[in-house]
Amino acid sequence: MIVLAVAALAALIGGGVFYYRINSPRTVANPVPMPQSGKVTVENVAPFFYDGLPDDYVLVDVRTVGEYEAVHTDGTLNIPVALFEEEGACEKVIPQLPKDKKIIFSCPFGPRAEEMFFNMTDPVEDGGCGLAPDGMYYLVANVKYKKNRLVIR
Repeated sequence: MIVLAVAALAALIGGGVFYYRINSPRTVANPVPMPQSGKVTVENVAPFFYDGLPDDYVLVDVRTVGEYEAVHTDGTLNIPVALFEEEGACEKVIPQLPKDKKIIFSCPFGPRAEEMFFNMTDPVEDGGCGLAPDGMYYLVANVKYKKNRLVIR
């Protein structure tokens, strides 16, 4: 009986530690510098999310409006990638993007962020918006949205 109680307590404590670890921000001992544009990972952006996003960056959450309203991080913009299923998406999206900031597109794992990046940067003749990719990024990471911060792993 005592062995079962100790095992249950160990499982509970271990489960708590696991929960804390997966919901805590990841620190990176040797961060990788940001590229000029394109794919970024935890190794590039961990300092931004751990220390706070620099003023010259904006995070664009590309999830659906419903996902965003359910839980989102204060200070992020919501521009759903699903807008590109509609006619005239570039004319709807481009005015919403800040002109004086570097842009990081995000979603829970990265595929929709990547899709948004290429929708924005692909040539017009290929169905994209034709924007220059410099200063535009898509985050490939496990992203958890909290009200006051993002947790990336």
